[in-house]
Amino acid sequence: MADNPYDQVAYRTFPRRQTHPDRLAAIARFFGMKPAPVAACRALEIGCGNGANLIPLAYHLPGSRFTGIDLAAEPVAKARAMAAELALSNIDLRVADLRDLSAQDGEFDYIFAHGLYSWIPAEVRDRLLAVCRERLAPEGVAFVSYNVYPGRYPRQMIREILLYHTRALINPAERIAEARRLLGQLDHPEAKSLMEHGDDSLFHDDLAPINDPVWFREFAAHAQRHGLQYLGEADSHHTFDPAMAQAGGDAEDVIETEQYVDFLKLRPFRQTLLCRQEVPLDRAAGAARIDQFLFSENKRAQRIRDHKHDPIFDDRAVEAVAQALHDTAPLPARFEELIPYAGNTELLREILRALLTAGCVNLHVHDFPCQETVTERPRASRLARYQAAGGGNVTNACHIPVELDPIARHLVRLLDGTRTHDEIARELAAIEGAPSLEDVRRCLPSSLDWLARLALLEG
Repeated sequence: MADNPYDQVAYRTFPRRQTHPDRLAAIARFFGMKPAPVAACRALEIGCGNGANLIPLAYHLPGSRFTGIDLAAEPVAKARAMAAELALSNIDLRVADLRDLSAQDGEFDYIFAHGLYSWIPAEVRDRLLAVCRERLAPEGVAFVSYNVYPGRYPRQMIREILLYHTRALINPAERIAEARRLLGQLDHPEAKSLMEHGDDSLFHDDLAPINDPVWFREFAAHAQRHGLQYLGEADSHHTFDPAMAQAGGDAEDVIETEQYVDFLKLRPFRQTLLCRQEVPLDRAAGAARIDQFLFSENKRAQRIRDHKHDPIFDDRAVEAVAQALHDTAPLPARFEELIPYAGNTELLREILRALLTAGCVNLHVHDFPCQETVTERPRASRLARYQAAGGGNVTNACHIPVELDPIARHLVRLLDGTRTHDEIARELAAIEGAPSLEDVRRCLPSSLDWLARLALLEG
């Protein structure tokens, strides 16, 4: 274990919203599956690292059980220490090889494998998909991310150059330094992009001995050989791409269309969802189920297309719904809560379907619990207080990392539910270099409201 590269160079991990059971369950339900309830499920993360993704899930979903495995001992030790500090009893973190997972581990409703498939030997890659099939519950969903062609070609070119240039170096620090020196001389967009990445990403992703992109059709065929079928992508603006609306319900049609979407978009990376081959998927009826979901704004996706010439749409209704979603972000809104903004149920269905296809909203089946208003003695989540004390980003109830400045981190640490607003203001003003007590008192209400809107407070 001492020679594990992830013990030699620590790899920064963080919460990945795309792996949240809510995201996997929502896509599954949209296509007719009956996934396990998000608040009462079993989830497995293969390659959990220091637990930065899995531990927040365990904290905010206390009724679910989580298992994380990783080959690197040091990150797992840190994960265990964090879970112990937070007194989490619903998580099991251990140093283990995915090839050792067996029937004794039971079934899982959700399996996450981020950043493994392209970076492990072919035989282990094969075992990864076999494990997904063997350990996945009948209505379970697996998340597998990987690099894909054709979009990955430019990065692979730079990678090959770096591997050649650093081939004689063994020490990780020396390899990283020499790779950066050469990158600085390469006049190519991918080289410039890599220069902005952290040393850990450069070392583990691009200087790794294995990094094998595949064509999507090859990945889909590999999954099929293990009794798994393509469900969709973890990001809704990829799953509900306009091109997919033209695909038929036949699995081969879907795979063929997805491959051409990769051609057209030059896609370099996928975050694919899989389910058991025998599960019947109803892709045609998805829009008819739209009333069952919650919706949140997708800030990273494109804006909705102009519908002013479409007689179905009223521009004011579209903007009203979009604004309502913006106002509730990052928390999702229920379908029935949005009806007043559209004017009627049928128009709301059409608007949400268009927003979904345009990549402007995310689907949800879970109503993330948090304190949306500021109480007399506000309390930030124990998780957020723990993370703020460590000086890093904090994770909100929606599994989204939130970056805080030093003053905001100090504020979060004070919000343990025992202090009044005045006591909080006095302690903040006592910090060296802080504004006056009068200024802190004036700004505190808006700061607390901001934390509440970010889903960092709990009741």
